[in-house]
Amino acid sequence: MKILEITKNYGPGIFFCLIIGLAVNFGYNFLGLQLLDPLITSLIIGIVVRTFFKKLQVFSIGSNWSGKGLLEFAVMLMGATISFQKVFISGIWLFILILIAVFGGMLIAYFMGHKVLGLDKKTATLVGVGNSICGNSAVIAVAPVIKAKPSQIAAAISFSAILGAGQIILLPFLVPMLGISNYDYGIIAGISVYAVSQVVAASSVIGELSASVATTVKLTRVLFLGPLVVFLGFLFDASRRKSSSGTEIKTTKRNDFNLVKIRQFLPWFILGFILLAILRSTGTISDSIGQNVFGVTKIIFSVSMVGIGMGVDIREIVNLGPKIALTVLSIMGFMISVGIVGTSILVLTR
Repeated sequence: MKILEITKNYGPGIFFCLIIGLAVNFGYNFLGLQLLDPLITSLIIGIVVRTFFKKLQVFSIGSNWSGKGLLEFAVMLMGATISFQKVFISGIWLFILILIAVFGGMLIAYFMGHKVLGLDKKTATLVGVGNSICGNSAVIAVAPVIKAKPSQIAAAISFSAILGAGQIILLPFLVPMLGISNYDYGIIAGISVYAVSQVVAASSVIGELSASVATTVKLTRVLFLGPLVVFLGFLFDASRRKSSSGTEIKTTKRNDFNLVKIRQFLPWFILGFILLAILRSTGTISDSIGQNVFGVTKIIFSVSMVGIGMGVDIREIVNLGPKIALTVLSIMGFMISVGIVGTSILVLTR
């Protein structure tokens, strides 16, 4: 009886998100659609449903789960796509440059977005990870860890993706303006552009070498996602515990303390993420399986984005817009500057 009740409550919303998410992916993969990105398209559809089709809110229980529980499952699966030893594929000095860009971008997001412009800490964090690491995927991976609201996720993704698209058009002008080589331009594009697809677009217009270097640098940035997710889990959980009474910990039996502590700092999906990443790094999960898992996670992410969109109040996104735009532009400016200065220094090490 309980199973029937759960199916009745959750089933319609989950099925609705599943149909929309699969339809979006079918359109992009089989019909050759080039508009926006599957994740953004799914998000927009969810927001439109929430805004204009009030009767479809009967699906809210299932769509809320799709935007949270299914999202967490997809984040766990992402661990199978990450190989730790590939972090050093670009060489130690380039790795250090990428490290500076990633964590510098996070600091810019915190101080400019949160401290100066007054963005809430979760939105500033999502904007930071999206623009510092790997776009939409990073935002979606971090969101359940810091317990971000759908409106915060949608705002971070939508404005970052739009401004990131602008880089595709403007960034190539650096080559004639500064006399940058194709190799160095690839580093700058790989360090500064928002999403992987945007990196390819912004670099391939210059040449094959630029595209190859930019993609390698971008994928190296992606590898910071795992450690950063774990770090933010500790950071935000410590912040929540500091602001609360802490009665749960005090009343917990001594023998259960370590287990409780692990569960608080490392949710089940992050533990699964780490385990799968270890298996991927040791070769237990092969390259081909990792690539297949990546394809599956993209579809699950699309389904989740429909659910997230259905939980978004469009007015919250509009209110956050100018602050997010300024924060994103500040991060982009920093990342491009790091790329330009860094490539000048790297010339001396070649």
